Amino acid sequence: MLYEKIKGAVLGAAIGDALGTLVEEMDRETVKKAYGGPIIGFAEPSHLSVCPFLKKGQYSHETQIFLTALEVYAEKGIFDEELYIERLIEWVKDEKSHRYPAGSHVNAALAYAGGADPTEARVKSADIDGAIPAFAAGIFRWDSSYDAYEDGVRIASITHDDEALLDTAGVLAVAVSEVIGGRVIFATKEDRLGFIEILKSFAQTEMVRAYLDMVSQAILKEIDSIDDLILLLGNGSFAPESFSIALFLAMENSRNFRNAILKAVNSYGDFGGDTDAIAFITGGIVGGYLGVSAIPQDWIESLEDSSYFDLVVKKLVSKLQ
Repeated sequence: MLYEKIKGAVLGAAIGDALGTLVEEMDRETVKKAYGGPIIGFAEPSHLSVCPFLKKGQYSHETQIFLTALEVYAEKGIFDEELYIERLIEWVKDEKSHRYPAGSHVNAALAYAGGADPTEARVKSADIDGAIPAFAAGIFRWDSSYDAYEDGVRIASITHDDEALLDTAGVLAVAVSEVIGGRVIFATKEDRLGFIEILKSFAQTEMVRAYLDMVSQAILKEIDSIDDLILLLGNGSFAPESFSIALFLAMENSRNFRNAILKAVNSYGDFGGDTDAIAFITGGIVGGYLGVSAIPQDWIESLEDSSYFDLVVKKLVSKLQ
């Protein structure tokens, strides 16, 4: 069961990223011009997209950075900061490997490569990209939300120095740990509101708690329109914002992986949004909640290097036993 849930979380996150990247930062009208309408499955990136050089099924830097953190856990059985930094530096130096690169991770890695200490290398940015690697902490620390929070903050703090970003990373790790550990259900409105209260108990900043309160408002109002949801929570790259809308979409669509992913991918609205990060988080949470069997097989087959993800997951699970 643990293997099934972890594999579901890992593949779900990567699939969300690969699909969400197709329309990142594109508004509704541009999406229509590029793809004829909302995304309903894998497609070749349009020349209007931010990543026209990617191919069908390829994911972006969010998954690459997450996978880097997950590989460290799988190899060491703990989170090795030095190895993580080494891998980030290798990733940056190999320009053919990193996809439309995350500026903050690139800048931090280059600083470390130049001999900077952590206080000099950390980037002052609150973009959700900086919190994404904490997803790996939630998976590895599936049996302890407290350890997940600490590891999530620790991973994010290697490259970033922003209070709201670090807190979001920790809370994201808690959410993943609760889901992988089977300690949460999303069946009723009360269940979902209770989960938000659990996350709030870990949050250390007023900013993150305020966004979680807004998620509770969205649940109570039973918001169904994506435009209304964006109006309340936003859909940009600010970490608490994109995490909150992804969390809501995951909980409200937790019975059907395909529906959850497509809601997240098509959360661009009238002005565009950080759809790959939103869909990464949504897909990872729902994939972990339902298990890998809930993910459409044709989507798994369309995802780049899907067999490699399985190897990493098996190696990781062996460290947990």
